[in-house]
Amino acid sequence: MRKWASAVFFCVMMFAFGGTVLGATQEKGIYLGLHDKMLPFAKGEAFIVNGQAVAPMAKLNKALYVKQSFNQVDGTYTLEKHGKKLIFNASTKEASFNGKKTTPAIIYMKNNEMYIGVRWVADHFGLKTDYLSAHQTVRIYSPQGAKLSNEEFIQANQSFFHPKAPKPNPNPPSKKPIAYVTFDDGPSVYSASILNTLAAHKAKATFFYIEPNVRKYSTSAKKAAKDGHYLGLHSVTHQVNRLYRSPQSFMSEMNQTQQTVKQVTGQSSVLIRAPYGSKPYLKQPYRNAMAQKGYRLWDWDVDSLDWKHSPSTKNQILQNVKAGVQQQKKRGDQNVVILMHEKKATAEILPAILDYLKKEGYDLQAYNPSAHVTQNFWKDGRL
Repeated sequence: MRKWASAVFFCVMMFAFGGTVLGATQEKGIYLGLHDKMLPFAKGEAFIVNGQAVAPMAKLNKALYVKQSFNQVDGTYTLEKHGKKLIFNASTKEASFNGKKTTPAIIYMKNNEMYIGVRWVADHFGLKTDYLSAHQTVRIYSPQGAKLSNEEFIQANQSFFHPKAPKPNPNPPSKKPIAYVTFDDGPSVYSASILNTLAAHKAKATFFYIEPNVRKYSTSAKKAAKDGHYLGLHSVTHQVNRLYRSPQSFMSEMNQTQQTVKQVTGQSSVLIRAPYGSKPYLKQPYRNAMAQKGYRLWDWDVDSLDWKHSPSTKNQILQNVKAGVQQQKKRGDQNVVILMHEKKATAEILPAILDYLKKEGYDLQAYNPSAHVTQNFWKDGRL
């Protein structure tokens, strides 16, 4: 995923928690979004007042799947989700979360209706908030629930901001067939050469990174993200006995890799490539765990077999790609995913591979989460 926030378009909301919003001077209407979709709030129904984003309490809680109840005896409201309880007194604004005192409630009264602080509620239930200032939108999300970056979120919801404009096709037809060139096991000492070749050919690629390598070769990882390539996840250990010990061990390694990629590059990735391929390792429980966390899974349909070759036999890598591409063309496959690795031989033969793909009429694109193409050996449509 590209960056969650950019200096030009986005800024993180800055709210001061201090209890009731008093003496409102001006209300600035906003929209609300949850994860990758807009919520059905008209502009002005939620708003920023005195630095606080507030929304009608009952409607906001319903949208966030927060159960709301009121105790008439002591005047307290209880907001509950996943066993967590946020309790506050409507008069004193005193609040507790799971039995411990917390920051005072953010409350605003308008036309005898109670409005509540958006971030105040979100923070307590493990959600984050970004203010997308250019579109007057507060986006509420969790890393697990959101698959799109803020830029992709805005693009995917253009029809909400511009209702008269035609709705964007999430998977628009391409004038050209698409070749997704992918590289496993990086970043590496060969990353700079690979990135320079891609730039020279104006090609985008998808890299599947190993977590320790991201930290070791952070400069290359940052450049790959900056150049517009997609950074996928390829585990921490790359060891069968450790990685595939259980669905929990698999998810733990991918979560850790995702976090490191985000910390180092700013890109929030949702795409996994299982080391050695998803078959036979990713049986149903593994795939269920991935789907529950919103991950996607990519294998390949053209294997370069570059791991077998040294620079002296690098031309065979090109021949393997050509044979695989022609086979997919015979099958009528417009989108080919090509498996390669960050190796010396691959880096050396890459210009010839890209020239061949362009000659065959392919558009060389990086993975796009908003136009996902199912490409896994299990044919699991959830991934």
